Amino acid sequence: MRKILILIALSCAVLFAASVFTAETTKPSMAKWQISGDLTEACSCGVPCTCNFGQQPSPEEHCWALASLAIVKGKYEGINLDGLHLAVGTAKNGTVWYVDDTATPAQFDALKAMSDHMRSKLVSFWKGVDPKVIEDPQFKILAVKRAPITQQVGDKGNQLQIGTFGGFESDYLIGLDGKTPIVLLNNWSWNLAQSIKGKTKRLYYKDEYGNSFDLKDTNANQGKFDWNDQTPIYFR
Repeated sequence: MRKILILIALSCAVLFAASVFTAETTKPSMAKWQISGDLTEACSCGVPCTCNFGQQPSPEEHCWALASLAIVKGKYEGINLDGLHLAVGTAKNGTVWYVDDTATPAQFDALKAMSDHMRSKLVSFWKGVDPKVIEDPQFKILAVKRAPITQQVGDKGNQLQIGTFGGFESDYLIGLDGKTPIVLLNNWSWNLAQSIKGKTKRLYYKDEYGNSFDLKDTNANQGKFDWNDQTPIYFR
């Protein structure tokens, strides 16, 4: 009887080890991706956005925003993403991601997966700092959808248009010399080496989920990004 129990125990141990080995060896690896280009963004905060300096939103308690990544060079697991856009609109009821309407089905899926990965890093950050933050409805993903996205970066300002949902136009803030834009290094909110500070002429957004705002004279940013799947955090 004792020999039978030992054999049963050994068999269970072997089966357990085999299941663990199978689970580990069949676990899908994280997708490899890399994108670089221009980030164009504006939010509801005053100029300059206090969030960019690690402070609370101002003058309101919220920070609603529109942003877009113009991907100059990009690849997701071998899928070419050059020339595409990935935009986002966020307000009181949640967040909507917008994928360039020119994207193929494979490119759409790649950009959607990247947006999920970026958000996971955002949620992970706030869970470690203040878990209550991610309880805000603004953190809820309402949809990922297609839209025509137009993003313009100029010498004196920037513009963004996300279909009929919204957009903004801003002028860069000029520094002491009267000709050079003010630049912020190591922006707390966006993972950019440097960002040009701007002021919106108009910032507006409206979607089918109850998000709506129409503002002016608010904060704007313009900068170069270079992100990949190993980047610790993309924005916060």
